[in-house]
Formats: sequence, structure tokens, C-alpha cells
Amino acid sequence: MSDTNRTNRLARAQALRQQGESVRRRDHAGARKCYEEAVALLRDMDEPLRLAHVVRHLGDVYLEQGCPDLAEPCYCEARDLYLSQGDKSSLDFANATRSLAMLRWEQSKVLWEEAQTLYVSLNVGSGINESKTRIAALSMP
Repeated sequence: MSDTNRTNRLARAQALRQQGESVRRRDHAGARKCYEEAVALLRDMDEPLRLAHVVRHLGDVYLEQGCPDLAEPCYCEARDLYLSQGDKSSLDFANATRSLAMLRWEQSKVLWEEAQTLYVSLNVGSGINESKTRIAALSMP
């Protein structure tokens, strides 16, 4: 890839990321499209930290759109990219870790609520008590 082409692709990816962020709250589909295109551009380039940043934001957009199954691989990829670059102490790495933790927290809470419903319907006291305790712990600030 020529230097000019590389520079243009980087600039386009950056512009798409900025556009995605600017429309994220009012145009979910548009934000998703921008981030997906920016990720596609960066995948062909040797820019792992930039890719990690944009992939994490794409995961956030997926999660905001109610697609946790699409968000989780983004968060894992972003963390893996940061780790592969030895970037364990940056704010970006912390944000990627937080996003994954929040996603898994939500998934865990939903599963415990489902388990509680099942234990209640089966009248299993120990299961009811445990699930109530775990839900309460997950609900604490």
C-alpha cells in the first residue's frame, strides 16, 4: 500500500469514527455503519491500537443497540490487541476492560434472575435464597 493510500485510509477511518461518535445518540444505525466501515479499513493496516480503540467503540454501539452477542467479541478483541502491544496501563485498555466487565455483569444478572424465576416455580428454597443474594450483590453500586 502506498504512503498516500495509507494516509487516505487512516484519515477516512478517523473521519468515520468521529462521525459515528457524533451521530451515536440520535442515529444508531448510522453510527453502527460508520464504526463498522472504520474497523474494516483499519483491519487491513498495521495499526493495532487504533483498531482496538475503534473496535471497542463498535462494541459499545452494538451493546447500545441490544446486541450483546456482537459486542462481546469486540471487547475481547480490543483487550487482546491492547495486550499484544503491551498496553496494559492506558485509559483505552481500562475502558475496554470496563466495557467487557459491564457486559458480563449484565449477562450474569439476567442469568441469575432467570434462575431465580425457575427456582421459585420449582419451590427450591436454597436456589431462591442464593439467587436473591447474588442478584442483590450484582445490584449494589
